[in-house]
Amino acid sequence: MSTYVETGYPIYDGMGVYPGLPVPTITNREKIDEGDSWNGSVLDIYLHAGTHCDAPWHFMGGDAPMMDDTVALPIASFIFEHPMLIDCPVTEKNGYITIDMIKKYGDEIYEAGALFFNTHTWPKRAVNFTDYGTDFAALSPEAAEWIRAELSNIKAVGIDTLSIENIAQGRTNGFRVHKALLDPERSSHTIRIIEDYNPEPLIGKKLIKGFVAPLRIHGDATICNPIFEIE
Repeated sequence: MSTYVETGYPIYDGMGVYPGLPVPTITNREKIDEGDSWNGSVLDIYLHAGTHCDAPWHFMGGDAPMMDDTVALPIASFIFEHPMLIDCPVTEKNGYITIDMIKKYGDEIYEAGALFFNTHTWPKRAVNFTDYGTDFAALSPEAAEWIRAELSNIKAVGIDTLSIENIAQGRTNGFRVHKALLDPERSSHTIRIIEDYNPEPLIGKKLIKGFVAPLRIHGDATICNPIFEIE
């Protein structure tokens, strides 16, 4: 018997974000307690705050697809058969997920439709967001290139940190990780990037299927909630 679990974090007023980004606000515009006919709220949020999915335009620019491009980013590409949770503890600051950490799962990874990394960073999020949001684990550029070149079934990768990429290194190497995964000009499919997700509901479970229903925002990303069918 299977059930479904959510791995996106709730959005709330004043929630933590990557240092320097605008903090989300939720403002009550109408209030029943103050005589209005209903309660109504306005959300002001940076599209990379909380659990989100990057569009190719985020780092490619130009004519690369934005999140509302349903031709380049069809809904089928957000549905993942045989997703895998990759346990890859990264204990050192600014440490990397390596090719060997992924390869240890053997031939099964070649059948996987998505890889969701558990670097064991996520417990910090509720305790010390500043620690969680600085010097975090990321995918190595070599591993990103390898995934795109060797794992032809992969539709998405997810990570339990604020970014799939070490931002400081990305500024020096042209953001190799994002571009390796997102570049629509490569011969194989574009890979979805899901950042700041919560792997806890998946730990120790058999994953059957995963999916994300993206908000089709004309922009560089969308807030999302990855949902998994598990046994």
